[in-house]
Amino acid sequence: MPERTRPALVARRAFAWSVGWVCAAALYLLLIDITDLPELIVGAGAAVLAATGLELAREQGIVGESVRLRWLFRLHRPLLRIPRDIVVVSAMALLALVRRRPAFGSFRAVRFSGEEEEPYETGRCALAEAAGSLAPNTFVVGIDGERRLILAHQLRPTGGRETIDPLELG
Repeated sequence: MPERTRPALVARRAFAWSVGWVCAAALYLLLIDITDLPELIVGAGAAVLAATGLELAREQGIVGESVRLRWLFRLHRPLLRIPRDIVVVSAMALLALVRRRPAFGSFRAVRFSGEEEEPYETGRCALAEAAGSLAPNTFVVGIDGERRLILAHQLRPTGGRETIDPLELG
């Protein structure tokens, strides 16, 4: 890989910081839903801190995993499960309230092979964990690389492999 020039490195860092700032500011606005000037100033400051932290972590190699673009095209799958899972979790909470005993759920494990090339392996695992945990009924606990399993907890066990690995990365 050719050596990058100093201006190219500065431009790359500035671009990454800007993308981080825009994402953090958008998330802040989404969460607070207030557009008064004092809130916008606080949001801009919080976004500066978040983008700076992201850039520092990226430079140290803590974040910045590689993912394939085709994996991102499947992100609609876990998003479509969210409304159904909200109903399931709400029904389980009401049922636990009526029965006066908690519902504990269960752990499930499905195959998760490690056939990907090294630069994409960590990004693939991180994306699988994040997407699998997006819908509220399922929480991906982790991926066991030795046994090639993805372990998840579901309050109400539903569906098959697609509920734990919705992007089909395993």
